[in-house]
Amino acid sequence: MTADSNRSQLRSNPVFWIMLALPASAVIAGLTTLGIALHSADRPLPAAYHWEGARLDEDFARARAAAVAGVAVTFEATPASHRCVATVSNAPRDTAALYLQLTHGSSADFDRTLRLPRISAGRYSGNCADFPAGRWRIDIEDDTHSWSLRGSAEGPLRRVTLRARDPDGVLR
Repeated sequence: MTADSNRSQLRSNPVFWIMLALPASAVIAGLTTLGIALHSADRPLPAAYHWEGARLDEDFARARAAAVAGVAVTFEATPASHRCVATVSNAPRDTAALYLQLTHGSSADFDRTLRLPRISAGRYSGNCADFPAGRWRIDIEDDTHSWSLRGSAEGPLRRVTLRARDPDGVLR
């Protein structure tokens, strides 16, 4: 047998190709993983990261305070009168105003920040424009920053009720 016929028999053998394909696919997979990691790596932490952590701790503390008190807020938007009304129950104290941050899921053009002054005990009202249908993220906070609620809604945002939840899942 000649060297050429040995090579020819080796190349026509399926075991040869499997033996060659396994390490080659591992090398290709490793390079692909490296490419993905380099292209979409986590961004570095900001220089003031410890300040962001403190803000998160404060945010969790406000959510816990709302959960302990059992705060619930019903938010109603009336497009015809351009009024928004929030009714708060179980708040630790009646504050002068509520702040609402309404974030639309697909367009920042629809995002709103509202200040609703108190009109009576547990009721707050203010001017607001119509809210288009979509996914909404809602953040409600009292003006003293002692409690806050977060939730989401889907649709034209006419009436939503948010109830406090413990962010740690410890309170029952």
